[in-house]
Amino acid sequence: MKLLLNFETAVIAVICLLSCEKPQENVNRSGQGEITISAEVPNKIYTNNRNIKLDASNTDQINGNGHLFYSWICKEFPVGQAPKINNASKAIATIDSIKAGNYNFQLTVMDNFGQQAISNYAMEVLQDTLTGSPKIVPAADLTLKLPTSLIIVDASLTVLANQPNRKLVFQWSILQKPVENNEPIITTNSNSFTYITNLERGQYQVLLKITNEIGLSSYDTIGIKVLEPTLITKVFEITWLDAFDDFTTVLYARATDPGFVGRTKQNTTVTVLNLETQQLLDDKKYNWGVYENTFEIYYYHDLSLIGKKAKVTVTYYE
Repeated sequence: MKLLLNFETAVIAVICLLSCEKPQENVNRSGQGEITISAEVPNKIYTNNRNIKLDASNTDQINGNGHLFYSWICKEFPVGQAPKINNASKAIATIDSIKAGNYNFQLTVMDNFGQQAISNYAMEVLQDTLTGSPKIVPAADLTLKLPTSLIIVDASLTVLANQPNRKLVFQWSILQKPVENNEPIITTNSNSFTYITNLERGQYQVLLKITNEIGLSSYDTIGIKVLEPTLITKVFEITWLDAFDDFTTVLYARATDPGFVGRTKQNTTVTVLNLETQQLLDDKKYNWGVYENTFEIYYYHDLSLIGKKAKVTVTYYE
């Protein structure tokens, strides 16, 4: 206690943040900036939550290498329901179980010089009425066309169908795939949505398992049909024009077709046939692009083609 009394100029900063959606992330600085507290404490939980974490581990990192002393206490709680705080003198403390009601936890952090900072964290504990497995909103079956081999499977509507602030554990797995195909790759396995890659032609079944806090699970299966791409070929005639009306070495031509909307150079092949000579033009001498539904092509270095016709063949998959 002498150590504390000798530091009468120590400043205590108290921050109490309330949120109904996510853990509180209080950042508390002492008056002289000597200690910064950063801690996460859930602000709303249910009585069936176990191993509730009071986590100030980030405080060590943001305060450099100095040794810090921690003290977690519960200042406010329902009459006769003071929770037992495990490892109350460490950065990360836990509570095994807790009764319904409103609580206020206080964290004090002190360094070797007696400088200290204090933060308060409000927690609302609701009486749990959960008795059954989680509600599940079936996800729609999906269709994918190659060469794209990645698809997103989304079950986020299931989160909205269950009570807020519930802990739901998502687990995705491949239930069925074509025998001859390679194994698909599932990423973000624990989220309400996932990416599945390395898909090949055929029919797949994806299994989603959702488990709640009391260990009860619900299941959903999502079908994925992977199809071969459709080869599209468009052939049309163009007439070469002087691009800038100044007899420079740039020619251009245009063609309009609804099928060009959104077309890019990826997986698209363009050939140009000179109808007079029946020879293909050098693809290094022309460039093309699509603007809305209009195909534009530019050709360089040959003014002799002005006014002459060519046949353009555009091939792509969709």
